[in-house]
Amino acid sequence: MDDINEEIRNENRQSANSSEQNFEFITETIKEKPVSKRKIILKTIFTCILALAFGAIACFTFVSLYPVFNEWLHPMDDTKVVSLGQSDEETGTEDVSAHDGKDETVNGTSDDTDGTEINPQDDEGSGNSVQPEENSTQDTSESKPENDENTNLEEALPAPEVITQVVETVEKELELDDYAQLYQQISDVAAEARRAVVTVTGVSANTDWFMNVYENKHTSSGLILAENGKEMLILTKSTPLNGSDKIAVTFCDGARYNAAMKKSDPNTDLSVIAVDLEDMSEGTKDACKLAELGSSKNSSIDGTPVIAVGDPLGATESMAMGQITSHTIKRDMTDTNVSILTTDIYGSSNASGVIINLAGRVLGIITQDGASPDAKNLIRGYAISDMKDKLEKLSNGQELAYLGIVGMDVTQEAADEYGVPMGAYVKQVVIDSPAMEAGIQNGDVIVKLGTTDITSFTDYKDAMLKCQPEDLMMVTVKRMGRDEYVELSYEITLGKLSE
Repeated sequence: MDDINEEIRNENRQSANSSEQNFEFITETIKEKPVSKRKIILKTIFTCILALAFGAIACFTFVSLYPVFNEWLHPMDDTKVVSLGQSDEETGTEDVSAHDGKDETVNGTSDDTDGTEINPQDDEGSGNSVQPEENSTQDTSESKPENDENTNLEEALPAPEVITQVVETVEKELELDDYAQLYQQISDVAAEARRAVVTVTGVSANTDWFMNVYENKHTSSGLILAENGKEMLILTKSTPLNGSDKIAVTFCDGARYNAAMKKSDPNTDLSVIAVDLEDMSEGTKDACKLAELGSSKNSSIDGTPVIAVGDPLGATESMAMGQITSHTIKRDMTDTNVSILTTDIYGSSNASGVIINLAGRVLGIITQDGASPDAKNLIRGYAISDMKDKLEKLSNGQELAYLGIVGMDVTQEAADEYGVPMGAYVKQVVIDSPAMEAGIQNGDVIVKLGTTDITSFTDYKDAMLKCQPEDLMMVTVKRMGRDEYVELSYEITLGKLSE
């Protein structure tokens, strides 16, 4: 029995060995595929070529379509920045006033008599002769020549002939015709200035009780400030345009064109509107002109003869004459103040237009807001020198920044007697303004706005005009403590004045 079992085990071993030998044919060795550097280099080069081609196509497409998308997204980007020019005081030239006419007549006689120019006084004070300047001739003849040739040449030339003309002064009494001629000249100045004045009409549609549609029209005068290559920019009052469905502008030649609102200043109730130049005919462009701005900062402006043009008397294209009686009144507004020019011209309580001098330059923008009850019919206006920077900003479509204070200068007497620091004194903080939310109080003195030192309210006004809404501004104030003024700083996000 044991032999049989042993035999069976031997057979099993032999069968197992034979099965292992039978399956040896499926045994294999896996080898890695050899790397083809040539193919990798070719693929890399091909990828780079495709990238360059795609980049070139993308650049060409961007360059081709950029002007189209830029015009679509920013339709005003191609307009030039509006500059209203420098006033007479800023350029250093003397403002032309009532004395412009002195070269036309002297004691009632014309200066073109015998074609000579009248010099009322010579060096001796005789007032009857014109003495030429002989110093330059004598210096030339007495100077030592450099060589003999120059000496011979000077000796050969004839001596200049001195001609003395005697002009007699004739006194003449003014006649009625002289007055008529003077008024005609003033009228001509107003007519020339009226080329820059337009009539602005705000049109709104309403229905009556019987459902009939009718139009409401409110008009005021406007002033052509500038043109930016695409639009004609016009300054006008805001109130007649509030709630209007359409704005129409009538130019001096009678042509009428639609206009669009650009920007407004709630402080002064003034707006800048724009008329598309493409809509205007060449005849209208030639007939009208841009306004010439003068200077209202001259301390001797009181007594200057002026003309009110536009709508000073309640009628379109009316005019009135008078003189400036005061320039020291200031109207306090939010974050600014404006000097008021008062005149002795009796006009409408709803007057609009501009005040010009005898040279045709604009000195003021007519406004009757804030007029006292006993002088509501006397023409007055915002001084143009205080408005120029703000009008430039509105003409360029920029918003006015808003902090929300009403202020004034710290006088030297207050600084010396009470120790008030120099700066912009806060008279009032506007309710719900950024200044109130930050914690600025009445009686604070603003001494720094951002990195700009503030020593007067004028500094504050100028700094605010350079700011934009949503600017994050560090405002430094000095506040009266128990014994002395202490410095406080507030981080304030400026708002937008039109809100």
